[in-house]
Amino acid sequence: MDDIKGSNIINLSKATLEACIHCGLCLPACPTYLATGRETESPRGRIYLVDQYVSKKLPFSDRMAEHLDSCLGCLGCQTACPSGVNYESILDAVRPQLATKRSAFSRLLGRIAFRQVLPRYGLLRVLGMFLRIWQLSFGSRFLGRLTDQFAPDTTLSSPRRLLKRLSQWEKFLPVLKEHIPLPTRLDPKNPSDRGVHTLLFKGCVMDIFYNHVNHSTMRILLKQGHSVEVPDQTCCGALAFHQGEEDIARDLARRNLERFGFGQDPIVVNAAGCGAMLKHYKTLFTDDPDLAHKAAEFSARVKDLSEFLAEHQFPEHPKNTFDKKTTYHAACHLAHAQKVHDQPLTLLEELDKTNDTKKMVPLTQQEHCCGSAGIYNLFNTELSLDILDEKLDHLEKTGAATVVTSNPGCQLQLEAGIAARGLDIEVKHIAEVLDQAY
Repeated sequence: MDDIKGSNIINLSKATLEACIHCGLCLPACPTYLATGRETESPRGRIYLVDQYVSKKLPFSDRMAEHLDSCLGCLGCQTACPSGVNYESILDAVRPQLATKRSAFSRLLGRIAFRQVLPRYGLLRVLGMFLRIWQLSFGSRFLGRLTDQFAPDTTLSSPRRLLKRLSQWEKFLPVLKEHIPLPTRLDPKNPSDRGVHTLLFKGCVMDIFYNHVNHSTMRILLKQGHSVEVPDQTCCGALAFHQGEEDIARDLARRNLERFGFGQDPIVVNAAGCGAMLKHYKTLFTDDPDLAHKAAEFSARVKDLSEFLAEHQFPEHPKNTFDKKTTYHAACHLAHAQKVHDQPLTLLEELDKTNDTKKMVPLTQQEHCCGSAGIYNLFNTELSLDILDEKLDHLEKTGAATVVTSNPGCQLQLEAGIAARGLDIEVKHIAEVLDQAY
């Protein structure tokens, strides 16, 4: 057997794996199964493969790794499972071993990005500035036009394959706006008795690609009488963790634990992926006697923006509301990983109450993944786009002019798909919507 030293997969208990009774109720909730129809691309199929490996009946082959690595990690199956199978713990145990199946070059690039680029906000801002200059100079789809001219589908040389891959990645980039640094602290003009001191986690992707959403988040908190502080911080570690680089994720988590302190102030997050990872710190350090208790306390303080607002008596009388049909796409890491289902919809429906005719419309399979899944769409692009197509089909049928979400990865994915189809639909973060309403 090709066990990997330090891999958690060999420590999975039979009870964890055998909790799955193979009933199949997870199948309608699994985007990769729905897209492919293959049992090996389903939750119960993947659990079976892991069980066969742990039982020493099958080697951890490249083929097995391919099936396991095609999982989005959306956790829709975990929400649907009547037996309470902890699929997340199985997936977490598998990830470090999946990392060993990637090429040395790919893993090196990933580790450089996760350790040297994402944690450095100054460097990210410089890269964002260069990207904005590039877009202003050459347009937002320059590589795509270059590919169409010099690398048609019939060409197979390595440089042209690289150009095609880069042009695919370019499609997921938004047109960057000017980056306006966040103030380190703001206090409300009209403090409320209900107001509390909040700490904002600004995120890497959110602050570079959707910096205006962070500003909207600060404003809506201030309008509700809360003070907002933006502590020195680093990447949450989610992308590294999902790629199996647990040592990097732990290092980043330790930094955030130190920088956010160990008080009672709530940590407000507007990126579902970051929020899920910050809440996962308690699990990340369960085997660390020095940090287990601190990590658990930290995770308990983390609140998604909608979760926090719903808990603090959000006002009932907005100044503005929707003027067009609007629908809501639930980010997987909010609905399934954090179990925050109703709060965003409750806030949006509160705005809709002031309309003469209802503007909020339901989205079929609202909690199904859009195919983004962190950086899944960059390396499993074809399957990611198949999953996105189904989401866009449902979105078109709503007739909505606006789709609201709560995660930058979802926003990037939806914007790319909407642009590719030529649809007239705007994607907005819920913080923007609430900021404009109140």
